[in-house]
Amino acid sequence: MPRRAKLTAQQSQDVEILGQEIELRRMGFRVPRHVREVISRHLSRRGYAQIQAVAELQSFWRSVVGPQWAEDSRPAALRRGVLEVLVRNSTVLQELTFRKRQLLQQLAENEQGMEFKNLKFRVGEIEKVET
Repeated sequence: MPRRAKLTAQQSQDVEILGQEIELRRMGFRVPRHVREVISRHLSRRGYAQIQAVAELQSFWRSVVGPQWAEDSRPAALRRGVLEVLVRNSTVLQELTFRKRQLLQQLAENEQGMEFKNLKFRVGEIEKVET
């Protein structure tokens, strides 16, 4: 039979508290949670953090390409450092492809800590954003 290591005073107190929480759960009581934990869990379940991240990415894209090209393009997804950008038509796709190296340099200078390795453009439907 393996020997048990001796617990410190803090560890034995933690074990005792954990045992009390387990006993309360068995009796049907719930252990109170911090508000920040509840809110964080709720936001992640609802996807609000992802919505905010997309909005920040779109705002950042607008600042990089300027208002002229921002009307005809928008970031669709950022996966493994590859930013996928939807463009309105093939003319915009070609122009942004010509500027790809310059855009990648500007994207690399971001302050959000996002890493951009490549840009991928594809033609898609762009919704008109009213400002």
